[in-house]
Amino acid sequence: MLDLFRQKGLTSVVYGAVIVATVLVFILGFNPSAGKKLGPLSDACAARVRGSCIEPKAHRAAYRLVFARGTPGMRQAVASRFVLEGLIERELLIGEAERLGLTVSEDEITDSIFRGNIYVSLPADNPAVGRQLGFDEGRVLVDHLIPGGYKNKETKEFDLKVYERTVKQLANRSPSEFREWQARELLASKMRDLVKAPVRVADEEAFDRYVDERSTATVSYVVVRKGWIEKYAISSDGRDVDEWAKANGAKIMVPVRHILVKGDKDKPEELEAARKKAEGILERIKKGEDFAALAKEFSDDPGSKDKGGQYPGEMVENFVPEFRTSVEALKPGELDQKLVQTTFGFHIIKRDASSRDDVVKAYKSSKSEELAKTVAKEINDDIKGGKSADDAIAAAIAKYGKYTPKPEKPEAAAGDAGAAPPPPETFTADKDPQRPQLLTSSAFNRGGDPIPAISGEATESIVQFAFEGKPNDVSPEPVHTDDGFIVVQLKERKPATKEEFDKERDTYVLQLLGTKQNEALAYYVRRLRESSKQEIKVDENNLFGNKSDAGTHDDEDE
Repeated sequence: MLDLFRQKGLTSVVYGAVIVATVLVFILGFNPSAGKKLGPLSDACAARVRGSCIEPKAHRAAYRLVFARGTPGMRQAVASRFVLEGLIERELLIGEAERLGLTVSEDEITDSIFRGNIYVSLPADNPAVGRQLGFDEGRVLVDHLIPGGYKNKETKEFDLKVYERTVKQLANRSPSEFREWQARELLASKMRDLVKAPVRVADEEAFDRYVDERSTATVSYVVVRKGWIEKYAISSDGRDVDEWAKANGAKIMVPVRHILVKGDKDKPEELEAARKKAEGILERIKKGEDFAALAKEFSDDPGSKDKGGQYPGEMVENFVPEFRTSVEALKPGELDQKLVQTTFGFHIIKRDASSRDDVVKAYKSSKSEELAKTVAKEINDDIKGGKSADDAIAAAIAKYGKYTPKPEKPEAAAGDAGAAPPPPETFTADKDPQRPQLLTSSAFNRGGDPIPAISGEATESIVQFAFEGKPNDVSPEPVHTDDGFIVVQLKERKPATKEEFDKERDTYVLQLLGTKQNEALAYYVRRLRESSKQEIKVDENNLFGNKSDAGTHDDEDE
């Protein structure tokens, strides 16, 4: 150890004495059994793995380190479980390391700490998450968490007191606890290295993977949007709309109103009082009193109370099941004649009456999906039959773009003596920016995004076609998206070359090796967990974040 520091130029007699004293404190002052499998210090364990206890305090220490800079995109309960899974894997790997006779020396532990390394085991099946959190191969430098790390601000060298203070601040661990922790982490890290060591990458394999990943394709495509179909291909006049509305009134999207009277199901007297209060309000509404006024006066839902109990109709799908069931059974303008009980209490529910515009909008929406598919398929078949894409599009627009929407009435500007702004521009079917038209993608690879703003499933389908078809091929069927259907034609595919590979060979092979090593480790850990599943016990009560998460619902009360 002292040779290591001498190599760094630390030859001063005075500083050498400091180093000797520091090393003695590490060796004599810390737990001499560090790095060995220890029994539980108490009965409380976040998890037990093959008889080894992961204490809640250790779990929290790891959590504090991993998420020192926040939990990006994770709820606390998910983050808590993520860290615990890493610790469970660590204990399994330590068991294998001990079986194989691997050990960690006191010098290795001390050297790692002096270098500013902090090891924390994270789940092997998703190393990208660890890298996102700043842990490369389960390791982070203390300087990345706290500027200066363990170094004295004046001497810029390792300082034992600074180290002790930093460890306490970062993980709420004493020096001896931290050293014991790092000993176990280093042993697990050795086992990971042993699993990864045999993995190799042959040149042929690297080149084949390079070609597969770096080859590009370009497609031409036509989007048939439901919005365009609703504007120009479906009439809003005639008896069809009225007949549809009679049969499908519940499908017309209108605002929903409710009055909530809260009641705790675990307190029978309070619940019964809430029921009686809600029944009284419901009777008043049935007799003709204004729903919105009563909602403002009596509702216990702060999210809608001041709006007369109103929520947009599209929000209903996020409400609790009992609420959704009630709304789905009501036609616009109808009041549920019974109270609806949920976990929050009792609800009085009503759908607002629908306007003619609401009815027409719902009617067109119900017809546009199937008609958009029909139009897209005709364009698709015409191109396959030899027509140019432009001719196929023009024929479809001429056939289906039969209606011109009525111009919107401009609203008078407030405080401007009734003056109205100029009316919005009115388009025709063949001039509307949302019409079917031929577009060309940028070049993309197998992991690319050929067409913006479409679903992952549609993207996957288009990419697969682009790398399996031949130039000028048209997709067998139009691709379904949230907004309609897409006709796709392969324009060009450009394979990656050997010359391009040679320029990136070293970097690419190293990257591929890392990927394969991580895959090998993840596979090894999965098998290890499977064979040990009877010896892994997690105490959900000793996890944290679950209680607060349990109060989060996709419902109308939020």
